[in-house]
Amino acid sequence: MKKCFKFARENSSSLGFVYRPIAKVGLLDANGEMFELSMLVDSGADISILSKRIGDIMGLDVEQGEAKVFRGIVGELIAYVHEIPLFINGKEVETRVAFALSEVPNLLGRLDIFKNFEINFRKEEEFCFSD
Repeated sequence: MKKCFKFARENSSSLGFVYRPIAKVGLLDANGEMFELSMLVDSGADISILSKRIGDIMGLDVEQGEAKVFRGIVGELIAYVHEIPLFINGKEVETRVAFALSEVPNLLGRLDIFKNFEINFRKEEEFCFSD
């Protein structure tokens, strides 16, 4: 199956308007009900990352996850890794996700995602997940 998304045109404070690959993914809340979340597809991110606030909605005790230090372009971040089900185009993928205590952008990283899908970026028009 194939699911395509349009690039989102967003305003960057330093670059003006840019086009970003934002995917809609499904997660399960504390009651087992699916909710949708927008995530930036980041081929440079080793792991997907979400804020503690999202973990709270999911009913996770975020700090019970495995504490790890992640390094990126803006420095270091301590986050707690959990394995959760994540849904893309109806396909469930068990995904390791790092939950940060602070607010962070929702990033969909490579770990557990890129091995399950072929992802094609087409200029700044659309990107598609195929399994």
